[in-house]
Amino acid sequence: MSSRPSLPPVCVIESIPVAGDNEIPADQARLDGIPTPTHLRLEHELGRGAMGHVHPAIDRNLLRHVALKRLDREYVDSPDYRNGFIAEAQITGQLEHPNIVPVHELSIDEHGVPFFTMKLVQGVSLSRWMESQALGPERLERGLEIMVKVCDAVAYAHHRGVIHRDLKPDNVMVADFGQVYLMDWGLARLTKTHPASSAHKDQSGPVGTPAYMAPEQARGVPQDMDERTDVFGLGAMLYELVSGQLPYGKPAPARVIMLRAHLGEIVPVETAAPGMVPRYLQSIIERATNPDPALRYQSVVELQQDIRTFLRGGLYLPRRSFQPGELIVREGDVGDAAYMIVSGRCHAFRNVGTEKESLAVMTAGEVFGEMSLLLGEPRAASVEAVDPVTTLVLDAHTLSEGLDVDGWTGALVRALAHRFRELEHQFRSAGLRRSTLPPLIRS
Repeated sequence: MSSRPSLPPVCVIESIPVAGDNEIPADQARLDGIPTPTHLRLEHELGRGAMGHVHPAIDRNLLRHVALKRLDREYVDSPDYRNGFIAEAQITGQLEHPNIVPVHELSIDEHGVPFFTMKLVQGVSLSRWMESQALGPERLERGLEIMVKVCDAVAYAHHRGVIHRDLKPDNVMVADFGQVYLMDWGLARLTKTHPASSAHKDQSGPVGTPAYMAPEQARGVPQDMDERTDVFGLGAMLYELVSGQLPYGKPAPARVIMLRAHLGEIVPVETAAPGMVPRYLQSIIERATNPDPALRYQSVVELQQDIRTFLRGGLYLPRRSFQPGELIVREGDVGDAAYMIVSGRCHAFRNVGTEKESLAVMTAGEVFGEMSLLLGEPRAASVEAVDPVTTLVLDAHTLSEGLDVDGWTGALVRALAHRFRELEHQFRSAGLRRSTLPPLIRS
C-alpha cells in the first residue's frame, strides 16, 4: 500500500486559532495531500516567481476561477524551499483581511509537488498601474487611496505577528473595481510563533527587493527586522508614487543598489522630483524612509494616519509652469484661480493710462489672485513671469470643496476678503500708491 505525501508541521501565527488546540504536537499537525487535483482545470501559465509559477484554474467543485501557485519541481527536494513555500500558504491563509488575497486550499500533487489555490484577482499590479498614470494630481490622489488600503493590510499583519519584508508595487494588485490586494508573503517573518512551528525559520542574509529594502534588511540580521522595516517599504512605494523615481537613486546593478541600501544612501525626494512634491507629503516620505528605524514612524498605523490627514486636507494641487514674460493673470479678467509660487519670480503691475505701475516682485511662497477668486470680481492687477515660474493652482471648484463655501469657514473667509477690499479702497481714496499696501491687501 502506497503512502500519500504530507505537508510539514503547520506554521501557526500566534493568537490566530487553527482547528483544534494550538498546542497540537508536531507529528499530528499535518495536512494530508490528495492525489492529482482532478477538481482543478489548469489554464496557461499566468506568471513565474523565484521558485514557482502561477496558473489560472477552474475549481470544478465550487464552479469558480482561482489562481494556483505551484513550487517548481527542482526545488521540491530542498527542505528550505519546500517548507518556505508551504509556510507562505499557511501564513497567508491565516491572514483574513479584505486587502489580503484569501487562500482556498493547500495540498500536494501525485508527484510530491506542493501547491495552493487562492482568489484570482482581475486587475494589474501597482507597478503597471503607475506606468499607465502620468505624474500629477489624479495619480497622486488615487495612488494615496491605494496606499491607505495597503497600509490596512500591513497593519493587520503586524497585529497578527507577521512582517511582510518584500513590500513593493509588484506585490500589490489593483483590481478592476477598486479592490486592492497585498500579495506574495513568501519572505514573511513571524515575530510570534510556537516552538513546534518549524516550517518557517529565520535565516541570516539580506531578504527583499534591493530598490525597496530598508538598510537593516540589506545588513541581513533577522533580529533587526521588525514592523519598522515594513514602514520603510511602504515609504519607498510612496516615494516612487509621487516622484516616479526610487529612493536609492537611478537604476543600477542589484549589487550597487544593495550597497546603497546597506549604507542608507537615500536620495532626498525633493532632489529626485524638485518642486513636485507637496511639503507635507515630502515630510511623510522622509520620515518613513529614514535609514534609522528609531527615526521612522514606529508603526504603520501612524504612517497611515498622516497619509489620511494629507488626503482629507486636499493638500495636493495641480502645478503650472510659465516662461519668462508670459502673462499669468490679466488685469480686468474675472478670476477663476489663485496661484502660489513654487519657484521663480513674478512681477505684479497695473495699467495707469499708457504707463505700467509696478506693484511688487513676488517669489517662492507668495500667493496672488486669491481676492478675485474669493469675491468673483475682476482682477485688479496683472502678473507676469520674470523667470521660468512654477505655481500651484487653486481653482474655484477646489476652493469650494476645501472651504465648504456654504458653511461657516467659507462665510468667514469671504467676509475677511471684503474687509481687505474695503481697506484697499480707503488707501486709494487717501491717495496712497498700491505698492505701499500690505501684501495681503495688494493681492
